[in-house]
Amino acid sequence: MKEYLPYIVSIIVAVITGLTSYFAAAKKSKTDLKALQESNAHEISRLMEQHKLDIDSLERKHQMEIEKMELEHRHQLELKEKEMENALGGQLFTSMMDAAMKTPEARQAMGQAFRPSKKK
Repeated sequence: MKEYLPYIVSIIVAVITGLTSYFAAAKKSKTDLKALQESNAHEISRLMEQHKLDIDSLERKHQMEIEKMELEHRHQLELKEKEMENALGGQLFTSMMDAAMKTPEARQAMGQAFRPSKKK
């Protein structure tokens, strides 16, 4: 037994050292895992806030684009309305002139207006 005593002591010291190292590593691993989880939770909350800000920004941009399109649409409608008014006014004037030119009095007045005057 005396001849095995140095081996037994070496084995016991190695086992104690191994167990101590294992428990220290396990404890460090738990604290590292906890710190990593806290870091990840903080990162996730930061990303969620950033995404909320991005979504708000996109919503404002979309709303502005809709308003721009509505303004352009109103402008186009106003332009078409003015074109219709102008066309209607032109047609009205033309039809009035045609009707006036059919009367003998209007023809006589137009003829006198375009004749050169004989004043010297």
